[in-house]
Amino acid sequence: MAALEYSFEGFRVKVAERELWCGDALLSVNRYIFDCIAYLIEHRDRAVGRDELVAAVWGRVEVTDGHLNQIIARARRVLDDNAQTQRLIRTVPGFGYRWVGEVDARETKAAEETPARPPAPAAVPASAPEAAEPPPVASEANRRARPQRRWAYAAAALLAAGLAASWIAAHRPGGGAPTAAPAGEALLADKAVIVLPFAVEASSESGWLELGAMDLVAERLRAAGLRVSPSRTVVTALHGAGTSADAPDYAKIRGVLGGDLIVQGKATRTGEDWRVELAAANTAGAERRIQARGGDAIRTARAAADLLLAATGHEPPQDAHEAGDDALRERLQQAQAATLANELQLARNILLAISDVPHAPPQVRFLLADLDFRSGNYDRSAEAVQALLDDPSIAPDDVDRGRGLILRGNLNFRRSDFAKAVADFDAAVTVLDGGAAPLDLCDALTRRGLTRVALNDPDGALADYGRAYLLAEQSGDRLRVAHIETGFGQLQIARHRLELALPHLNAAIDRYEAFGVVERVVTLRSVLIDVYSDLLRWADVLPLSERQWQARDRIGDPGLTLVVFNRQARVLMSVGRYREAAEVVAEAQRRFHDLRPGTVRYLYDVQAELASRSGQPERTVTAVDAALETWPRDPSFDRYAYLVLLRQRALIAGGHVKREQIEDWLPPDGDGMSAVFLLARAEWAAEQKAEAESVRATFDRALAKAEDVGLPVLVSLVAQSYVDWLLAHQRRDKAAELAGRVAVWANDDYESALIRVKVFHALGSTDAWRQSLGRARELAGERVVPARLTLPPAVG
Repeated sequence: MAALEYSFEGFRVKVAERELWCGDALLSVNRYIFDCIAYLIEHRDRAVGRDELVAAVWGRVEVTDGHLNQIIARARRVLDDNAQTQRLIRTVPGFGYRWVGEVDARETKAAEETPARPPAPAAVPASAPEAAEPPPVASEANRRARPQRRWAYAAAALLAAGLAASWIAAHRPGGGAPTAAPAGEALLADKAVIVLPFAVEASSESGWLELGAMDLVAERLRAAGLRVSPSRTVVTALHGAGTSADAPDYAKIRGVLGGDLIVQGKATRTGEDWRVELAAANTAGAERRIQARGGDAIRTARAAADLLLAATGHEPPQDAHEAGDDALRERLQQAQAATLANELQLARNILLAISDVPHAPPQVRFLLADLDFRSGNYDRSAEAVQALLDDPSIAPDDVDRGRGLILRGNLNFRRSDFAKAVADFDAAVTVLDGGAAPLDLCDALTRRGLTRVALNDPDGALADYGRAYLLAEQSGDRLRVAHIETGFGQLQIARHRLELALPHLNAAIDRYEAFGVVERVVTLRSVLIDVYSDLLRWADVLPLSERQWQARDRIGDPGLTLVVFNRQARVLMSVGRYREAAEVVAEAQRRFHDLRPGTVRYLYDVQAELASRSGQPERTVTAVDAALETWPRDPSFDRYAYLVLLRQRALIAGGHVKREQIEDWLPPDGDGMSAVFLLARAEWAAEQKAEAESVRATFDRALAKAEDVGLPVLVSLVAQSYVDWLLAHQRRDKAAELAGRVAVWANDDYESALIRVKVFHALGSTDAWRQSLGRARELAGERVVPARLTLPPAVG
């Protein structure tokens, strides 16, 4: 039969052969990029939805948006397209993508006449990131200039296969002692167990058992040495992912939580007795059921958990460290159920009804202090936890002491007393290092890592995060893993190692998306947008920002929603889409003008930048002044420095500027000063007609600082202003050197491309000027290249 070949702009897609050619060069691209390009071309008569494209390319639907965005971005780069020009692949906002390039389709010789080729590689599971493919191979005549990209991918471990079904056997109902399963049939210790909320058939006052009995069984299994997903993590997953606790959703639950064995209970009240049933199902679908009866719900649920443990070859834990009597156990479990349901005041009331608080058991006092912390009552929490830690009856190695130290460390962290916080976390790690409470140790390490970041101890933070990560994985808690991935990413950002931050941030976003934790997803996407923007990778920023923008109305927190508006407007301005940016800013003004000052500054921030880019100096100054009323005055903070720079430029553009209007806003010189403040000093010195060598030296300091930090956005910002000054002073060689430094970003970033236009125009390099001018115009959007730069340069 005939085979199709598509041709466009020097490229050829040979469908049957699965080949992509550029001129006479065969390009090496992975299967997903090829299939994405081919499918969009084959359906170029219409827009293709994201879900349809995912199903067509991967053959499955549970592929994350971030993964599809990466494939689209890489497909565009292979074809010399990008998210700004969208010459070939156009984004259809809120829907998907469409092929818009002109294509010549023709039939080639029959596919069966072509030489046999090896089959395409087998599909990689969506949870396992692909290895970066090698760059396309092309001859010098046909190679197109592309910036080099450095992609970092986090390694992903595949989950092991499910339990062998042989251990599942019928077990007689009732509360009698079970027969221990043979060792070969025992529940494997490296398999995570998921305990779901109970079904409760009793009067309404027993409804707390739904979560309370779930948590009790989970703790009982964990105390026997099994890996059990924490109850809070399970509740978060069920709520956020929109799943039920019923058998048809088990596969989805396992996919989110990463577990193997699912345990679900049912508590039924019959007269004066309780019947508790536990059903344990593995991935193979085999099931084990046990049953216990008794007069007390808590005691019966414990008995059922112990029966399940014994039936799977595990010895039930001893009760030496259990809380006092049955009534106390029940009250604690009720309070825990209320806490899991986020009914904090109810949980507090339940605990207060137990006994006189100063003489209550340590577990009660700790839970009350923790509830006060969660409710924002920090003073009462601090008083309670200090009393707990001062109690001589609590042993030095008691888990409750470790938990109290973590809580006090959290309180000190909230008060920005990082030295005291790290001392508390040090002590907590020492107490908990015996292994009796691995998740508490994980929390102590994670919080100490965060505190060490604040204390500028990145090596110590990395060590803590690394150890905490393994504890979270070993405990089967994917939500804690996401928190630690976030910590890793933020640490690398603080070290200005943005490429190393990317895989951690993407991994955390994927995990939070699976859990349906919307606000954390939005927050981390905003961080990721900033990272890609700082790297001047607009092809990666745009689809991510668009996805974030489409989700804006699903965010409950108006302050967080304003941050989404802020990032969307900034990204649109950075790629020259000013009209759209103005619409975003106008909508933000209508919706968020009455938020508290500390939040509304994000509105003034984009108003200032839009006014500056639109040539409105008075509005720029007004907006900057409003933003800086509540902005942290940290001289090392680049965004704060950038707003001061916009204000300075606007005042100078308005004329009749007074020295104090500028210099009062410039902080004293120091090692920690932002490169943007050094740039502001250089521009002000130039405006004051200072000695040329002094101005040059200040520009050089700003450039050196920007390059030392290593952020392309800072280097380009300094270079833009420095090149203008150099060319005005006939220092073309130095200007040419700077144009070479930004050349790596000039194919994607308009401002970097414009630097090259200016320098080639000044040097009289006609061919290079013409080529760079064409690229700048492609990237300009609504920005206008200065008229003088569009005229041919003087030669000679």
